[in-house]
Amino acid sequence: MITFLLGPTAASKSEIALHLAEEDGAALLSLDSMQVYRGLDLGTGKPTPAEQARVPHGGLNLVEWWEPFDTARYLEAAAAFLSKHQGRPLYIVGGTGLYFRALTRGLSEAPPAPETLRDELRALPLPELQRRLHAADPAQESHPAFDWQNPRRVQRALEVIESTGLPLREWHRQTATVPLIPHYRALHLTRERDDLRERIARRTDAMLANGWVEEVRALIEERSFQEVHACPAIGYPLLAEWLEKTQSASSPAIPAPLRQTIVDQTRQYAKRQLTWFKKEPNLETLMIPPGEPSTLTASRLRSLLGSLDHA
Repeated sequence: MITFLLGPTAASKSEIALHLAEEDGAALLSLDSMQVYRGLDLGTGKPTPAEQARVPHGGLNLVEWWEPFDTARYLEAAAAFLSKHQGRPLYIVGGTGLYFRALTRGLSEAPPAPETLRDELRALPLPELQRRLHAADPAQESHPAFDWQNPRRVQRALEVIESTGLPLREWHRQTATVPLIPHYRALHLTRERDDLRERIARRTDAMLANGWVEEVRALIEERSFQEVHACPAIGYPLLAEWLEKTQSASSPAIPAPLRQTIVDQTRQYAKRQLTWFKKEPNLETLMIPPGEPSTLTASRLRSLLGSLDHA
């Protein structure tokens, strides 16, 4: 049986799924578009090596953090993971709605853009990409789940409409491949607004305390400031810009406004995730109360899954 555990960032999905997977002898497939990148660990909430050792994990560390990646490549990796663990229970856990839709409804990929256009757009800063997409496709504004702060998503949307004349969402709507997972159970794990906002703030502080700045510094040393500036994961460009300005060999205290900007961007992302999943049909919602231990949530979730099986 394949079970999706979906929901916004910081809802404790991964922790709950790990409890369930250990009890069931199941495998876990990440449904997170940022955890596919090697090197983006702390800032994406990626399971630790110790957690990954407890049950088989898939969908993690598929490409280098500076490499391009798309939904089609994710589906290829997911298909290989499903084949490897065929016959065993599987939990698919995360908050990337596009991956969920592609796995369960099939994928419609627009043709690749000409290299000349791709190179031209890749050289533009995010504000210019946003301006061009607004001009080329004003209707994109009415889709609140679209991540305007993700330079790769904005660039891809712009590539498609400028090279084909059709928005990417129209390509997704008009044609679709056979879904990889046509039969499944899906639960939406969520929290009250204030609880989720506070959890996001606490998680950001924990990431910073656990060495996120040093992780960003290592990425800069591995490649360049410019490439980390173009990183699509929340917080990495902001921390890289701050490090570039401080030019310090040590790690000075994070300025409060910078920490708050990261928190605010993460909260905005969680809001987009909630908007997306509200529009998905056939999702059972499980509200997690503040302070509930993940073991108890896992137990309640198992009861809900049992009721779905007998419905």
